Amino acid sequence: GVFRDLFVNQMNLLDRAVKMAAEADEPAEMNFVRKHAQEQAEELGVSVRQAASRIFSNASGSYSSNVNLAVENSSWSDEQQLQEMYLTRKSFCFDSDRPGAGGEARRDVFEAAMKTVDMTFQNLDSSEISLTDVSHYFDSDPTKLVQGLRTDGKMPTSYIADTTTANGQVRSLSETVRLDARTKLLNPKWYEGMMGSGYEGVREIQKRLTNTMGWSATSGTVDNWVYDEANA
Repeated sequence: GVFRDLFVNQMNLLDRAVKMAAEADEPAEMNFVRKHAQEQAEELGVSVRQAASRIFSNASGSYSSNVNLAVENSSWSDEQQLQEMYLTRKSFCFDSDRPGAGGEARRDVFEAAMKTVDMTFQNLDSSEISLTDVSHYFDSDPTKLVQGLRTDGKMPTSYIADTTTANGQVRSLSETVRLDARTKLLNPKWYEGMMGSGYEGVREIQKRLTNTMGWSATSGTVDNWVYDEANA
């Protein structure tokens, strides 16, 4: 939502680029954007240009998938509920053909696009905020959602780019979650320091554990030993 609000020109360029690729006069086997757009257009009964929409977000003025709120408040009973929230909230497509019109609800196109996803990617750009410091990272994660939509049930590979230092690195999501747990949640120096800070420190530990659980709910990439050691 924030990117949508601040970088409209960039979103316009991205949307135009995808649609140009979808309409390029090229063989489908050489252009998978065109291949998928044509298949989805036929499946949904829309134009190739409409089926090529790949820039999705919340409705105008709306933010987050609300998956984070459901996890934080324990107001969900199964993963399907979380995935339904994501699909409902994040299926508004940006259309460079209609600048200033705001996102249009196109869940059919969104789901069709998600069915072909092989990889998910997020970026860490601040050393002050890690994957479990805040809930918006897992709130944006569609890993298990994609697995549920794919006909082969395959879970996409998930990567995190760590650009917080001059030597940026790309790690798997599971590796990044393990590193984050070792650095703070399971680090005696960190949690003992938090315990010494009274109520606010304990609340910080609880928040980090809840955010870790959020990653379990959306991606299934948290190892059992993380919870075993946290409970020790």
